[in-house]
Amino acid sequence: MLPFGKTNQSPEDQTRMWRLAGMGWTLVTELIAGMLFGWGLDWAFGTEKVFIIVGAVVGLLVGLSSFIRAALAENRRLEQERKNR
Repeated sequence: MLPFGKTNQSPEDQTRMWRLAGMGWTLVTELIAGMLFGWGLDWAFGTEKVFIIVGAVVGLLVGLSSFIRAALAENRRLEQERKNR
């Protein structure tokens, strides 16, 4: 086990891992934002769990589309990096 803060990864690998973690957090936060927006609409209109479900689905779709676009961009960046070597 390595001491805290020390890894055997290169700085490029660490940067790549942070990018991937950011992509995951973006997906989660967009899902939560959709659910919170739906919860607010449910509260405002007095409905029960209608808009929270719609908000969760919309948040998931937006989050997945953002995740896929970011993953494709990262893949293109890595392919370009490999070509330049």
